[in-house]
Amino acid sequence: MNLFSQTITLNGKIFSSTDNSPIENANIFVEKTNFGSTSNSSGEFQLIFDLKDISNEITIIVDHIGFESTKINYNVNDNRNLDDVFLNPSVIQIEEVNVLSEKDDFELEIKANELTEKLSTDLATTLSYLPNINVLSFGQNATKPVIRGYSGNRFFISKNGNEFGDLSSTALDHAITLDLLQIDAIELIRGPKTLIYGPNTVGGVINTTVDYIPNPQEKPAVRLYSGSESYNNSYFGMIKIDLPYKNNQISFSGNSRNTGNQTTPLGELINTSSNNTIFDFGITNFTKKGFRNFIFEKINMNYGIPPTQSGHIYGVDIKLFSNYYQFHLHEEINFLNFDDFHVKYLFIDYAHEEFENDAPYYDVRLAQKTHNFEMELKSNQTIVGTEFNYKKLMPDGFVWTPLTNRYNFSLYAFNETNLKSFDLLKSIRTDFLNIIPNPQMTRYSNLDINEIKNRNYFFISYSLGVRKKIDNFTIRSFFINSNRGPSIEELYSDGPHLGIYSYEIGKPDLDTESTIGFETSLEYKSENFSININPFYNFSNNYFQMDKMGLCDEEFILGYSHPCAGEDFIEWGSGSGWLYKYQIDEKKAEIKGLEINFQMKYGFFDLSYDFSNVIGDNLNSNIPLSYMNPTKHIFSTDFSLKNSNLKVRLIKLNSQNRLGEFETFTPSSMTTDLIFTKKLNACKNACCKGDLSVKINNLFDQLSYNHLSRTKDIMPEPGRNLVILYNFNI
Repeated sequence: MNLFSQTITLNGKIFSSTDNSPIENANIFVEKTNFGSTSNSSGEFQLIFDLKDISNEITIIVDHIGFESTKINYNVNDNRNLDDVFLNPSVIQIEEVNVLSEKDDFELEIKANELTEKLSTDLATTLSYLPNINVLSFGQNATKPVIRGYSGNRFFISKNGNEFGDLSSTALDHAITLDLLQIDAIELIRGPKTLIYGPNTVGGVINTTVDYIPNPQEKPAVRLYSGSESYNNSYFGMIKIDLPYKNNQISFSGNSRNTGNQTTPLGELINTSSNNTIFDFGITNFTKKGFRNFIFEKINMNYGIPPTQSGHIYGVDIKLFSNYYQFHLHEEINFLNFDDFHVKYLFIDYAHEEFENDAPYYDVRLAQKTHNFEMELKSNQTIVGTEFNYKKLMPDGFVWTPLTNRYNFSLYAFNETNLKSFDLLKSIRTDFLNIIPNPQMTRYSNLDINEIKNRNYFFISYSLGVRKKIDNFTIRSFFINSNRGPSIEELYSDGPHLGIYSYEIGKPDLDTESTIGFETSLEYKSENFSININPFYNFSNNYFQMDKMGLCDEEFILGYSHPCAGEDFIEWGSGSGWLYKYQIDEKKAEIKGLEINFQMKYGFFDLSYDFSNVIGDNLNSNIPLSYMNPTKHIFSTDFSLKNSNLKVRLIKLNSQNRLGEFETFTPSSMTTDLIFTKKLNACKNACCKGDLSVKINNLFDQLSYNHLSRTKDIMPEPGRNLVILYNFNI
């Protein structure tokens, strides 16, 4: 550094933390000023600014596309150059990270070893190793996460910040169109920032990171992933190839997963096998200050839904198809206080078909085309954006739900302000929603034809949060008013839903669902110890819920007419099954709970404990809400050695005796998992590396039941399960 007159010159170098390679075109600037610079091909930079325009204590920010921003506190009186700066990749590969990190703005992020340790066949099971997240399931293929008692449309599951375009949020049997092998990281986001993703985020946002935008490569790169599980005799694999050419990069990937029927200590859950394939193609053009990207993804899933005592005796088979197209433009800019700008367009063509008893023709077909356009400006502390979404739902088969068009236009903003004594986080989102049904195929409809008409909604969601640090303590608290319009299915459903053995009827006059929520956390954190206490409370004045239309409890004998046929039940399928009628309804509801986390570190040994509890009540009938998470305790111990890790994890679920309508008691259970992971260098010259993970879930083959499983009265959860995962990179 040279210090003369009023001018300061700082010299430094920028490197990648993964391979120590220099980073070209990194941005270096002094916070809250116009002074900045960029690094050259050797990673070197020179930062010049006037002393008269700054204070003695300054913050220097270093960032680059594909890397996490770094802040450096610097005193100009030190009269020294900057130390070498190492940037961490923002899209973290599984093999490179080994922690579950908590972000300051109410976020959790699962990376690396932590993701490898939790990685399961489906997203819901992977997340179930976190507090207050459980699995709503109908066999191993149809699984959904339940977050603090919320499911369906009350939280948002995204892929790189965008929707999947499937119908997974509308019904239990609709699979999430994602294979866990694609995922590089998972974020669980709560608080004010959730509103930039959508209005239906009172339960939070699950954002999965898929490496559609790769870091620029100098040489071709290959990633291989393979594994197997014993409880369903499954095998799976993925190959991904990145081919660089000048400023461009072409990427290919293919996934395949085949599973047999789910097995348990008491036998086999029939018709739960699956066969899934995913193919991706992408091309990225890197510019000096950004990139342009095109992605195509093709998904095919074939899976079974098991029979139940009141359902089809052979189960239901589902075929799912999805074509996903994405165009993405990202630029670094200098506009007002914004430094990032992106435009993104998605088109998703989705359809699934439901077959009864291996029939050659489908009984139900649901297709949806989604167009989504997004434009966003971003800085370190502010995000402003707009989004336009168009959906076209096209039912077919024995369904009298009308063909419907849904238009949604949104404006949103998020800002974090660092005040003298605390940080203030705030967000707002406005939505204009227009739903236009085409009342065709309604001759046999259970709906009032006169009510099948256009609906218009306008609603505002907003949130305010504060964060304050006092020595080793951090207090976080936020309020959210989240509003969402009803889905097409909630308004106009009319027909059999074979996968979940119900006949569903919508309610065309539904209003906006509004929920207010409060959450506070108190955290103490030192070098080797931390504890976090987190209570929350949510209230909804008009909570949408699909309820049974009758209270029939008379016994049904196979081969005979149902004693409750007509108002409560409808026969479907040659005497093989009867479908209970359900209709959407509105009610007052509250959901509240408590989460506690405790962690201790002793050298290579870590100990942690998580407690989570949630209580949901239907205030209209003074009975509990259905499908509430049971109280959960998670104990884990980690032994970390050089290039390897051994974890022992115990999960205890309390019995669930707070029963919603038509629910049955679920006993308590405790299972033990053993997880071993090791980093491997497969080549002598260290040009390739990988991870090996060996897991034994339910080590002692304990009998356990999932309260949120639709098959718990037939079969328990899987017993002992050996999982082998291998990740290999060249």
